[in-house]
Amino acid sequence: MDIVGRQDLRQMWDDLAELHGDKTALIVENLQGLALEYSYRELNEEINRTANLFHSLGVAKGNRIALHLNNCAEFFFCWFGLAKIGAVMVPVNANLLKNESAYIINQCEATMVVTSREFFAMYQALQQEALAPIQRLMLIDPVVEDGPLSGVLDFHHLKRLQPLHLMHWEDLDVEDTAEILFTSGTTSRPKGVVITHYNLRFAGYYTSWQCALRQDDVYLTPMPAFHIDCQCTAAMAAFSAGATFVLLEKFSARTFWSQVCKYRATVTECIPLMIKTMMMQPQMPWEKRHCLREVLFYLNISDREKDAFVQRFGVRLFTSYGMTETIVGAIGDRPGDKRRWPSIGRAGFGYEIEIRDRDGTRLEANVTGEICIKGIPGKTLFKEYYRMPEETAKALSADGWLRTGDYGYVDNEGFFYFVERSCNMIKRSGENISCVELENIISTHPKIMDVTVIGLKDSIRDEAIKAFVVLNEGETITEEEFFSFCENHMAKFKVPSFLEIRKNLPRSCSGKIIKKGLH
Repeated sequence: MDIVGRQDLRQMWDDLAELHGDKTALIVENLQGLALEYSYRELNEEINRTANLFHSLGVAKGNRIALHLNNCAEFFFCWFGLAKIGAVMVPVNANLLKNESAYIINQCEATMVVTSREFFAMYQALQQEALAPIQRLMLIDPVVEDGPLSGVLDFHHLKRLQPLHLMHWEDLDVEDTAEILFTSGTTSRPKGVVITHYNLRFAGYYTSWQCALRQDDVYLTPMPAFHIDCQCTAAMAAFSAGATFVLLEKFSARTFWSQVCKYRATVTECIPLMIKTMMMQPQMPWEKRHCLREVLFYLNISDREKDAFVQRFGVRLFTSYGMTETIVGAIGDRPGDKRRWPSIGRAGFGYEIEIRDRDGTRLEANVTGEICIKGIPGKTLFKEYYRMPEETAKALSADGWLRTGDYGYVDNEGFFYFVERSCNMIKRSGENISCVELENIISTHPKIMDVTVIGLKDSIRDEAIKAFVVLNEGETITEEEFFSFCENHMAKFKVPSFLEIRKNLPRSCSGKIIKKGLH
């Protein structure tokens, strides 16, 4: 079944603008509560202006352009503007520090970065490095009190000079790369997940089916735009259905539910951190006066926490399981079908799901093994890891089976249950964090000889991070010194919460650290 055909993202937006015209497509609310609103026609015009701008600057088909932005309307102008001329968006996690961002920029050879003043100094420093591929920096907010920043492009000024209609028509194919989204897996370095035009169009059709979205729906999310979740589970779904998409700049436990009510959202999504922090807020008499039909939910919470949240706010949870490589929640609840807590749902259309043992043999019902997902690379699954053929071959077989590295089981009715994620992955407040990546950073400290990192259950942030270190002979280190080092070398959400100094770490006969028993 091919539900996309030859419709690339350029055609999608031209069709949506023609079909829905002045209907509200996008609302973006900032931290001050100020909102920008765009109809489908206006949003397509802004996308066209942005496409014309990039083309006027020499951006060609296949060029990689990085976006390091917090949630904002400009992200969408650039995302789809680049797609209209066949260029490739590389979204950078807005929480990353200089070295982490530099790895992504260098790996994909991004020639331009679109960012804001908040991150300008970091990229200005990167641009000056000898081997850096960055040729231009473009800011969405370049003006400061003393005047505009020198040596940078002013996104809005240059965009205003462009016509409303697309001026350059590149030959596009649905299997062309639309973006490269870097995700930290269980390896020491992030991998660039290659996502095609087809992937994004499929995501829109698939998740709008999964959520039974209609034109009169309002889909509200605070999830970061640089994540696959916001892009494919929320934005593409809302746009594909002709619904209204409301993006909040950031999540605030204090204001989120009032925003749900204010915008009369019919669909939203939550992770455990959001649910737990909202439950800490004082109860208000208007909390159940909302229009929510579904609350998409990811990861695990206890039965007690789930029941308390559902009862307090008068909602029901819609569970789903996926990863960047699956593009969407390939396993999940289905529209109009029964749900079975704490199941993560059943296989969605276009996918086959099996539970397999280490040898790749399919296991019987109720036996725990690895969750494996079959789809079509470049269509219902990611195309490949960018310039990492060996890593691609490890994860994705020639016949389209993806090894997730996560473990679960399936019951006799086809409901799947998540048991545990791969051993070297920590999930903290919705962010995937590689233990190996943190261990490699910490091991560069001159006083540290050996290190391992684990995740600990945390009632608020899903998992807390704990580091075990062995010092070089004769050395001492304070907690303040250790945490300061981490804060200066990794994003804030990756910094460990706990430190334990040991004389040695348990190892197997092959030299691998044995994490079982560490706590």
